Amino acid sequence: MSKIWIALVVALVLVMGGGFGLFDLAAPDGAALSSVAQAQEEELEDEVRGMTLWDNIKAGGLTEIIIILLSVVGLSLTIEHAVSIRREKLVPPYVLNELEQLFDEEEYEEAMDLCDQEDCFLCRVVGAGLARIGGGYERMAEAIQEVGEEEATTLHQKISYLSLIATIAPMLGLLGTVIGMIEAFNKIAAMAGAANPADLAHGISKALITTASGLIVAIPVMCAYMFFRNRVIKVVQEVGAITGELMERFRPVE
Repeated sequence: MSKIWIALVVALVLVMGGGFGLFDLAAPDGAALSSVAQAQEEELEDEVRGMTLWDNIKAGGLTEIIIILLSVVGLSLTIEHAVSIRREKLVPPYVLNELEQLFDEEEYEEAMDLCDQEDCFLCRVVGAGLARIGGGYERMAEAIQEVGEEEATTLHQKISYLSLIATIAPMLGLLGTVIGMIEAFNKIAAMAGAANPADLAHGISKALITTASGLIVAIPVMCAYMFFRNRVIKVVQEVGAITGELMERFRPVE
């Protein structure tokens, strides 16, 4: 009976010692395996928790930061264009009404003074025509067409930066993805093809972050560019119609 009790105590000590790590010093291989298991468990917990927004930004690297800066610039340009590229700014209603009234009263000098005072698309075009009123209708029409084309080109150049951002952002995203894929394959080569599929999937997902960010920036910016482009075209056509109607009275009767 005493031997049985002794055997039971020894077995209990061995089990408890293995469970609580009492024999870790005598089993270095077991300690290493335990550390590896613990590290894997912590990594699994990190994966379960997921990546935060800041983690995604850091994973994207320099390319992701550039894309974010482009998004800030695109948003700033969109706000500025929404304020400045409006019919009320380019063709102020009160200026149009006053010009029509002055033209009806044949007060062309006053109309010229008004165009000099008001800095808008309509006044610059009409003022260019009035400046050559002494040269006849043909000279006035040439001046209006020349200044109108210059003003339209300026507006199109102004909104073209939105198109540039919409074009560059996805290209930068693709560049970041290519760089990330190269790093992933370098990792495979460094591990002699024994890389963990989970590690590769995680790395590839990081590489795709830049592509997603580039598309997220490019799509709304391109929509904003098309919106302002159509607005510019509409305003240019309207100014052309207004100036044509105002200058029609100078056309010589055949």
